[in-house]
Amino acid sequence: MTNENTGTHGAVLADIPPADADRPLVELRGAGKSYGNIRALHGVDLTVRPGKVACVLGDNGAGKSTLIKIISGLHQHTEGEFLVDG
Repeated sequence: MTNENTGTHGAVLADIPPADADRPLVELRGAGKSYGNIRALHGVDLTVRPGKVACVLGDNGAGKSTLIKIISGLHQHTEGEFLVDG
């Protein structure tokens, strides 16, 4: 059922305070992943900000799935930084 006040299906979405509106939710700096001597990702920089749409796009074998597994916590990155909420 849609909530008449928010237009959502039961979820109430809080407004983001102006001070935090530009602070990244997720950020990767020079992140990479190696499996032994196989380098799957290297030097990935990514910033995901609140209220913005991000896309992971690339050819087969480019490392999209590996990147998503790092962001979701399924795999640990082996180089660089992975920041969540600062």
